[in-house]
Amino acid sequence: DMEIVHYKARDGLRIPAYISFPKGVNVKNAKKLPMVIMPHGGPFARDGYGFDYWVQFLTTRGYAVLQMNYRGSTGYGTKFERMGYHEWGRKMLEDINDGTKWAIEQGYADPARVCIMGGSYGGYAALQAVVKDQSLYKCSIAFAPVTDVRRMLLDDRDFLDYRRNEFYVRNDDISTSEISPVNHIEGFNLPILLFHGTIDRVVPYKQGKKFARKMKKRRKDFKFITLKDGDHHLSNEKNRIKFFREVEKFLKKHL
Repeated sequence: DMEIVHYKARDGLRIPAYISFPKGVNVKNAKKLPMVIMPHGGPFARDGYGFDYWVQFLTTRGYAVLQMNYRGSTGYGTKFERMGYHEWGRKMLEDINDGTKWAIEQGYADPARVCIMGGSYGGYAALQAVVKDQSLYKCSIAFAPVTDVRRMLLDDRDFLDYRRNEFYVRNDDISTSEISPVNHIEGFNLPILLFHGTIDRVVPYKQGKKFARKMKKRRKDFKFITLKDGDHHLSNEKNRIKFFREVEKFLKKHL
């Protein structure tokens, strides 16, 4: 079942979210379940009430899923969206981590069995949220994530909606360095699973490859899976099957 919920961020902002449970479980009887935190991509987008095949896959495997529309998400008015401007790796991520804390405090999530997972900006968030507060998570799964924000802004204007992303990012060397997962390799001390498609035209494959190279050099608990002929949307059926098989194994091992 999917339920509409709200929680307060650390600055008091009310964050809308959706929480989904395995069959037979709801907000009234849920108690310390293994949970996957799933921030949406975009970030100028939103999650909605309805079918999501990632969520359905996870709930049928026994995991609860929390999806939050952090500040900067669309669909809640101009003011809420603009609250995300220049907050790409800052308050937007705090909203995500505050949602994780809320789920634990409410008793829905077992604090010892929480993983964060996402694609695109959600994949970025799945990495950088760990940098912000690693104590909340036992593992992280990222699909097609931005790992180097500076490089994204400099080199990848043909791939990304640059004109809109620039509103979310403080475009200077220090700021973009601080919010790039690739610059925080030493801070990753939990298992990470990363996927990237070779023909991704939204977030280039080199973003994932560069991060993987640095993680392997530091001998981190990390697995990088290249999806041959994979795009940004898991359109290839073989890649989609491979993705979910690997996710299932990873979660079973670490949660």
